Amino acid sequence: MDKRWGISIDIEGFSNLYEYNDATQTKAIWGLHQLMDAVIKVGQKVYPGDPSNNYGDRIFAHQFGDGFILVSNFEEPDPSRCIAIATSLSRHMLLQGYTTKAAISTGSMSDINGCYPDAMRDSKNNTLDLGMGLMTSIPVMGTALTKAHKLSGRVSGNVVVIDVNQFSSVPEGLIKYREGSIGYINWMSGENSLAQKISEKAGLQYGSEKELSSLFSAYITREPRPSKKWIEGSQRCQNT
Repeated sequence: MDKRWGISIDIEGFSNLYEYNDATQTKAIWGLHQLMDAVIKVGQKVYPGDPSNNYGDRIFAHQFGDGFILVSNFEEPDPSRCIAIATSLSRHMLLQGYTTKAAISTGSMSDINGCYPDAMRDSKNNTLDLGMGLMTSIPVMGTALTKAHKLSGRVSGNVVVIDVNQFSSVPEGLIKYREGSIGYINWMSGENSLAQKISEKAGLQYGSEKELSSLFSAYITREPRPSKKWIEGSQRCQNT
């Protein structure tokens, strides 16, 4: 069974920002720019898959709406790397003024382009003319996406969570709170040295726990304000 790790990460409150007013709509789109840029930098600068050195550590990323699925090349029983990547991205985004939700599980990811109609399979760049309109497709699917996305739907808040049952061991020092099989990662803590190294190498902002906590406190006072449930969910990851 293919058990590559998958990180589902998206921008929290994206639809609320997009629909609230013109200014917040622009902010929402810029947040997607920031998250995409951060994912690109992690892939290109930290885990590029150098054939002469560390080809196996390359990662794959696919956009779905306001978020991304990041997938490893092979199964990794130790989730330290995917936790560190999710932590690095979450910290950077909060320092840009955006909150994210990252959920980690395992599964497969494969090219499903062969299942599409001939017209789409023969199209260029997965884009097909519909008369004067267009159809676009994303030719990948797998349980790394569906399981991580399903896990994301079970939690609320500015969190990094992991399905602990999907890995042979999970660094307990990084887990702040457990709820059944869901482990809430204390991603604001400065104790994850690998996450800091990833941020430094990728050129992403890392910040301190105090700075991140202050930015979160400011975030929940701005309109459109998040719900009480969302705030309480977020605090499960924090030293509060």
